[in-house]
Amino acid sequence: MHLPPPIPGHRAASPGWWRRHWRWAMPLSVVLLLGPLCGMIAWSVLRWSEAAHESPPMREAMRRAGCSIELVRVLGEPLRADAMPLGSMQTAYDGRRDVALTVALGGPQGQGRLFVTGIRRDDVWDYPVMYVLGEDKQTFDLTALDDAEAAGECALQACRERGDCPLTL
Repeated sequence: MHLPPPIPGHRAASPGWWRRHWRWAMPLSVVLLLGPLCGMIAWSVLRWSEAAHESPPMREAMRRAGCSIELVRVLGEPLRADAMPLGSMQTAYDGRRDVALTVALGGPQGQGRLFVTGIRRDDVWDYPVMYVLGEDKQTFDLTALDDAEAAGECALQACRERGDCPLTL
């Protein structure tokens, strides 16, 4: 007589894919989810920084800072603005644009903080606030009574051309 075949034993079910691979799949999924988000945030911050540096109020403030005899005497030349300005830039529907920025300003001899506020109405910029606060709390006013006239002048360059500039003596 023949014996029947043995009854198969109970096999444990094999663990699922996640249970076998979670040690590398979890960090990879976090990186794949957070990587693009962090990249978009970094790109947005860099674009904002570039737009702030290229704004007319910031360019005019840097030009006036470079033309200020007193400021160049204290901070030295060349003047450099920090990479990340703080502040706001807003544009209204009627074309009015408000820019208020603060940025660290440095030279070979010292550091300061540049404050600038610009308001554009009818394609004309007005700068009610434009000054540098030095390390020793000394204030260098960069505003001018007539902004259109100030845009064409550079006191530092004019005194160098005359040869009576205290920086070159």
